[in-house]
Amino acid sequence: METLKSDYRTELNRNGVIAFVPGGNSMWPILKNRGQSVIVKVKTERLKVFDVAFYERKNGTFVLHRVMEVVDGGYIMLGDSQFEKERVKEEQVFGVMQGFYHGKKYVETTSPKYLKKVERWHARKRRRKIKLKAFYFTQRVKNKLKRIFSKKGN
Repeated sequence: METLKSDYRTELNRNGVIAFVPGGNSMWPILKNRGQSVIVKVKTERLKVFDVAFYERKNGTFVLHRVMEVVDGGYIMLGDSQFEKERVKEEQVFGVMQGFYHGKKYVETTSPKYLKKVERWHARKRRRKIKLKAFYFTQRVKNKLKRIFSKKGN
């Protein structure tokens, strides 16, 4: 039996929509690391500010980040827990997040409540920076404790 090598872009083009559980903390607090299933559809039109784009970096990494600016030939992207923006070409973007599951509740990215939360999060840079520092500090402490206790178990 032949194994077909597939990637997100291929599956999305084949089916028009995909669901997966993203990893990483770059979209915290809106998306938690391995905490929610996201629904991504094929990009059919130019994206807007605050859309969550699904794109492929030049190194082959697939990324789910927020559009912060629409510029000629592409977009300026930013993860919700990041401060360094990234310029992405139009042709790198092949999908857009339609929504995600927060537990059993489906959150659509067009809902006014969701959009208000996103706008508030990005408008309050100082508060966002403080929350992010606290978040990453607790992540480091948790990881350190895990390493300590896993060594004791050996």
